Amino acid sequence: MNSQSIDYKELLFAFQQGAIQLINGKQELNQINVFPVSDGDTGSNLASLMQTILEETKDEAFSVEDVLEKIADASLIGARGNSGIIFAQYFNGIYNNLLLQEEKNSVTSFVKSVKLAISEAYQAISNPVEGTIITVIRTWAEALNENEQVHGLEKLLPKALIEAEHALKNTTKQLKVLQRNQVVDAGAKGFYIFIEGFTQAFVNKQTAIKSNIDSNGSIKLEVSEALHPNTSEPKFRYCTEVLLDQVTLSKEEILEELNAYGDSLIVAVNRKKARIHIHSNQPDQVLSYLSTIGQPVQQKADDMLLQYQVNTHKKSSIALVTDSVADLPAEYVLNNQIHVLPMNILIGNTSYIDKITIQSHQFFKLDKNHSGRATSSQPTLKTVENLFSFLETKYEAILVITVAGKLSGTLHTVKEVAKRVTSAGTRIEVIDSKQNSAAQGLLIMRANEWIQSGLSFDEIVAKVKKKRSQFKILVSVDNLDPMIDSGRIPQFVGKIAKKINVKPVVSLNEEGEGKLSNFAFSLEGNEKKIIHELKKITEKNKIKRYAVIHANAEERAISWKNKLTKQFGFEPNFMMAISTVVAMSAGQGSVAVAIEIEESGN
Repeated sequence: MNSQSIDYKELLFAFQQGAIQLINGKQELNQINVFPVSDGDTGSNLASLMQTILEETKDEAFSVEDVLEKIADASLIGARGNSGIIFAQYFNGIYNNLLLQEEKNSVTSFVKSVKLAISEAYQAISNPVEGTIITVIRTWAEALNENEQVHGLEKLLPKALIEAEHALKNTTKQLKVLQRNQVVDAGAKGFYIFIEGFTQAFVNKQTAIKSNIDSNGSIKLEVSEALHPNTSEPKFRYCTEVLLDQVTLSKEEILEELNAYGDSLIVAVNRKKARIHIHSNQPDQVLSYLSTIGQPVQQKADDMLLQYQVNTHKKSSIALVTDSVADLPAEYVLNNQIHVLPMNILIGNTSYIDKITIQSHQFFKLDKNHSGRATSSQPTLKTVENLFSFLETKYEAILVITVAGKLSGTLHTVKEVAKRVTSAGTRIEVIDSKQNSAAQGLLIMRANEWIQSGLSFDEIVAKVKKKRSQFKILVSVDNLDPMIDSGRIPQFVGKIAKKINVKPVVSLNEEGEGKLSNFAFSLEGNEKKIIHELKKITEKNKIKRYAVIHANAEERAISWKNKLTKQFGFEPNFMMAISTVVAMSAGQGSVAVAIEIEESGN
């Protein structure tokens, strides 16, 4: 091969065309996705990566090196899923190896870098499996190098594409799960589709592939309805991904440390940035460790076990959705296939996923060591869109019950996404619970019972709207500062209470706004006030169920549980630590009781 130069504009165009080709093929990839788990999102994950590459390469490039640097950086930012992170490491490997070449814009240097990057792609995977994307990458790169007598990428690439196609078809024979389902590997096909578009760009020059990207530049992350019958329950629950900056360890060191936390581990590292993918039951511990070796920039944790259960034995035709403000035992949520939109917690420069990558007890430790005030935010539009995209393919209707609209913007966000839903066959109802925490959780339990009993969607919606006023939460607060800072209670009222050093009882009014409902000069007196108020309620109404929750105050919660069990004659439906986002406003040491009042006819 001679030292023919690559036109950097043609190279950039080829990467962009490969990205568009892959985006166009995302639905097919979702449908054949069975390895390592059948979660129907390989196409969506790779499309998200390619969208990031398109966005990050809009500005003009000035050399082959510049093009590959942009691609490398974009791929680390946008990588999602097993195949996406392997893609990212491979692209970064090509860039890293090009930097070692003398002639950085020659075909020879590019082809050599493509081959040398194979080892980096393999090293990113804790347990490389042949018959997947890695096999097709290797076959393609080696084929490019084997045809060194051919001059020019426009002639060299088509020959390598043929070899890659043979390797892709052979993946069906290499993995039993692919053979049983008679499909090729989804990640491998994703890479093939990309290099097909990449190749066509060099062969056809400036003839652009027609894009299926929306006019606003966004991609709807569809999830396939197809379920392959021979897939098995995932060993680990959460598909966890983290983007790190300022990384202090090597790829090999990170792989070694994270191996104990799960499987399907892939780590892509370049220039102090790292993208980590792992299937784990302990995403909070994964993030806790990663925070010690870098600065988390992005994170994601998909509940693969819940998705699997919905795919294999869905309990109802109606999806029940809430947000992570609703306090419910994790086991109940999973067993009843309740879908939860997680709130986001920002501590310093790190954003955490409520109840998944951070628990309330961890929050208090982190918050204590951080000088600034932690903040929270509702689920992003993209998070809601992704969930609805999945639910639309599985359910006839979707019922969303959010935290009180007076306390959070979640209600508005979900309603905005619901308006955009294009599936004519899926009904969506978004209801303001006018509650929070365990009171919201108890309302979700009641809605779930109505769903499981077979009531119609309209009947359930009407009952939830009528019933939501019959829940109440009473919170014994030790320190008012968090509630004042978060706006859960009016500042002027809070400041007066602080000035006279009282311990308030905090509740919600009929519209879901925080209010101070009583006062005492000690926590013991505070507790007596709450128990007395509950006695007054039981004189007129029956308590159907209740729950006790706490913010890092388990001993007090147990004491409350014992006293209330004696008073009501039955144990609480659950006792648990509150969600992190509620802990932020309730403050450490808070204990609360939530009740459902049973009136005649309910």
